[in-house]
Amino acid sequence: MTTPQHITADTAYHALPTPDALGGLDLLGRMPIPLRRAFKAGIDQTLAAQRAAGGESLNCCCLGGGEWYSPFDTLATERDPARLPGMLVSTIYQDILSPGLLTHYAPGPDARPLPALHPACAAAGLADPQGVFRVFSVIPFVWLVDKRRLKGRQPPRVWSDLLDPQWAGEIVFGGWRPNPQVPYQDYNAYLLLMLYLEFGQAGLEAFAGNVRHLQHNVRTATQAGSNSPDVGAIAVLPWLQAELCPRRERTAVLWPEDGALAMPIGYLLKPGQERRLAPLVDYLHGARLGAVLARNCYPPTGLATAGAFPPGARLKWPGWEFFRRHDFDAEQRRAVELFFAAGHAQRGLHLCN
Repeated sequence: MTTPQHITADTAYHALPTPDALGGLDLLGRMPIPLRRAFKAGIDQTLAAQRAAGGESLNCCCLGGGEWYSPFDTLATERDPARLPGMLVSTIYQDILSPGLLTHYAPGPDARPLPALHPACAAAGLADPQGVFRVFSVIPFVWLVDKRRLKGRQPPRVWSDLLDPQWAGEIVFGGWRPNPQVPYQDYNAYLLLMLYLEFGQAGLEAFAGNVRHLQHNVRTATQAGSNSPDVGAIAVLPWLQAELCPRRERTAVLWPEDGALAMPIGYLLKPGQERRLAPLVDYLHGARLGAVLARNCYPPTGLATAGAFPPGARLKWPGWEFFRRHDFDAEQRRAVELFFAAGHAQRGLHLCN
C-alpha cells in the first residue's frame, strides 16, 4: 500500500493529516485509483507554476493507496469551518454529501460561474442547483458483453433488460471478498441503489437472481471473452475497465440506451476562497486535466474536451433532489440488504456486516 502524499508548493510530506491539521489544507482530494497518479502530477505542476509566478504557497493533500474513508469520515460531523480544508475533491459519497458539511461550503457572493456542461451532463441534471458540489468529471458504468455467450439472445439495450430471467447467472459486477466462503467486503452499492430507486424491491430481487457473483472490475475485464467460469454474458463495469478488456474481437462495450450510470466527481469550495484557490479551480476545469480524464474514460463534464463522450451518449443517476431529500447512506444500505438477502437464497451471496 502506498503512502498518502501531501504536497505543498515547496515540499512533499508523508503522513496522513490529523483532524486538527485539516484546517490548514487548501485542498484535500481523493480520486479513483486509475486517476490518482495523473491527478497528483497535475496538482504538482499547478503548484509549481503558482510558485514560479510568485503566488501564494498552497498546501494540498492527495490521498493515495487504500485511503478513502479517512480523513473524510471526520469531516461530516465537523462544526467549526476553520477546521475544514479550503477545497474538497471527491466522487459522490455519503460523507461528502452530509448536509452539515455542505452548509459549510455553500457558495458565497464571490462564487465564479461554472463552465457550461456537455449536453449529456446537462440533460442528466449533474449541475448542483445550489452550486455546492461542483462537478468536473464523471464515472460512467456501462456493459461489457461477451458476444459468444449471448448464444443467439439479443444483447441488453436498457437497464430493465438486466432484470429479464433469460440472464440468470449471466451478470457480474464489481465486488470483492477474500474467498468464496466469506461475505463480500466491498461491492458497488451505488449500482444497487440506482436499480432499487428505478425498479423497486421486485426489480432488485430480479437483478439479484441474474447475478453470477461479484468480483474486482479489473479481474472481470481481463477475463471477459474467455472461457472462465467467473464471468458470464454481461459485466457491469466502469467505462475504463470495459475498454481495457483485451479480447475485443469477442466482446463489445455497450453504452445503455437509457443512460450509463453516472457517478459524478466534483469539489466543494469554501466561500471566500474563490480568488485564492483559483489556480486549483482552473486546473480542475482546465484542458490539461480534461485530456487526462477523457483519455482514461472518466470524461470531463465541460464542453471544452471534444470527443469525451460517445455520440448520443446519455447518463442517469439518482439526482440532486434525491440526495437533498433522502438519507443517502440509509437508502443505499437498504438496497444492499435487499440485494444480498435475495442473492443469499439464489446465488450464495452474503453481505459483510
